[in-house]
Amino acid sequence: MTGTENPVQESTAKPLKLRLYLMMFLQYFVQGCYLPIITLYLFDALGFTALQVGVFGAALAVGPLLAPFVFGQIVDRHYATERVLAFCHFSGGVIMLALFVQQSFWPVVILGVLYSILYVPTMMLTNSLTFQHLKDSDKEFPLIRLWGTIGFVIPAWMAEGLFLAHLKGDELNTGRGIVLAMAGVAGLLMAGYCLTLPHTPPVKSDKKDLAPGKVLKMLKYRHFLILVLVAFIISIVHKFYFQWNSPFLNAILGQGHVEGAWEQRISSIGQVFEVIVMAVLGFAIKKYGFKTVMLVGLLSYMVRSLVFAYASTISDFFPLALSLTCLGQAMHGLCFGCFLAAAYIYVDKVSPLDVRGSMQTFFGTFVFGLGMFAGGFVSGSIGDFFTSAGKDTLLRSQWNIQSQTGILEFTQKNLSGESANLLRDWPGIWLSSAAIALFATIMFWVLFPKAESSNRLDLTEKTP
Repeated sequence: MTGTENPVQESTAKPLKLRLYLMMFLQYFVQGCYLPIITLYLFDALGFTALQVGVFGAALAVGPLLAPFVFGQIVDRHYATERVLAFCHFSGGVIMLALFVQQSFWPVVILGVLYSILYVPTMMLTNSLTFQHLKDSDKEFPLIRLWGTIGFVIPAWMAEGLFLAHLKGDELNTGRGIVLAMAGVAGLLMAGYCLTLPHTPPVKSDKKDLAPGKVLKMLKYRHFLILVLVAFIISIVHKFYFQWNSPFLNAILGQGHVEGAWEQRISSIGQVFEVIVMAVLGFAIKKYGFKTVMLVGLLSYMVRSLVFAYASTISDFFPLALSLTCLGQAMHGLCFGCFLAAAYIYVDKVSPLDVRGSMQTFFGTFVFGLGMFAGGFVSGSIGDFFTSAGKDTLLRSQWNIQSQTGILEFTQKNLSGESANLLRDWPGIWLSSAAIALFATIMFWVLFPKAESSNRLDLTEKTP
């Protein structure tokens, strides 16, 4: 005993925490406006094909790929964080308002690319600003980030409970575009609010943001290489979910003759369970280990796809089909928390201290970013493959499969005002997603070491 006691960790002033709560709420309110139902709007209002929606989904993944190069040096070297945030949200808000009035394919895709490049950095910057101003980040940050999840959920109830409450048919299809206007206005409000945030000057550092040599050295460790490959594959499945979830919800509700807008509110079940899973994630990793927890996440991706595939075949008992669909939404918490969040924690744990930032950039940008980019094309192509103008051209017919369960008819309207009756094989779409998830699960189960390393990797070994 030295007689010196460790001082009690000082808490951040309550007024400052309240300001950070509101910042996180607005940050994810913007994304919560459009992300859950953007693909449904593109299908039903703009008449995009499955492949075109896939291209748009891939376009949204360009942001994570380019953002570190576009904004990394600007934020780290030249301008205060709150001013960069204000610029990104103001520009993004204007682009969202332009998307609200735009209907042509390529302009929508180009605007989507520009918006993703502007919005994606703001998620990292709000985290960075928060960490710089908290006194006890380990204790205080989770509650502040929770307000981001609340902000993501609220727009669903505002849009569908207020603006779309009494709309049906074509009016509802076109009316869903209001979420883009909501995101635009919220972005402009966020831009103004960012200018009131605490001044956060750039952090001067002589270290490079990326250390490609050390990053590549980490790939010689089997457990890290397998994690990278599996994360890339499962990112495709993750994109698959966001691409097809809202059209699938619309199809299930249509089977039950449910009118009105409910898709966003049902999908918000996933965010509620995400909060629950994240609350116990640390305990689960400590008790069961990374491999077990991440296997639960990978299996959840596969099971969710199987649940959706089965739910689409239950046409004679709507309550069961809807219940299974809601169960699939809830499983988003396990998918995201047990694999994606756990993977980030694992990377942070094993990366050498001097390249942790580089590894998080590599893992988030090049692994998940490229996976989501590929996922847009893969999910769009598969969806297009299982969509047909007639039963004779469906894959099942070509393979002489007699069962027609889960093949649902829908009407798609193009920009010229012409309507076409099409068929979509939902079991085929979701079983394809399940197959990709199964491949990733088996690969991880067989090749990822059972007693995975929990120590930081040694990149200083000399080459003989």
